[in-house]
Amino acid sequence: MPQLRHLLTLLTLVTSASVAEAQGNSASDTPLHLPASRFEFVASGETPPAPQPLRIHNGGTAQFTDVRLTRVAYADSARGAAWLIPVPRQTSVAPDELATVGALCIDATGLPAGTYRATAAVAAREVPEPVAIAITLVVKDAGARAADAAGRCEIAAKK
Repeated sequence: MPQLRHLLTLLTLVTSASVAEAQGNSASDTPLHLPASRFEFVASGETPPAPQPLRIHNGGTAQFTDVRLTRVAYADSARGAAWLIPVPRQTSVAPDELATVGALCIDATGLPAGTYRATAAVAAREVPEPVAIAITLVVKDAGARAADAAGRCEIAAKK
């Protein structure tokens, strides 16, 4: 068990370093800017975590098209399947516009208590390298359920 804990700690450090490196490299080299690059959710009991908006700023001179979440990777996929539900809202962003391009939602149904991590990237056709984000989900009890998570996400994306 100590070896598994050590491995998980090491994986967390490597994931955090990769996200930080990707953010450091892309933040200055791209006109795609994220007001938030870390998203944290807590699931407990019957109350699912609230969806969080995914916002980007176009600091360039050309319109962004085909804006999307890509490269979703779960750090601990052995314990939990795909619990992140990205819901697109808007796929183009004008120059100097701050736009909500979607929502990040969580479906914790069936996940055992624990901490789950994922990384992803926000991409646009006009941006050569996507910008990394980190997502953390803390499930406080094994009974956590996301009643109609997909429906709640659809509503959040329309706001």
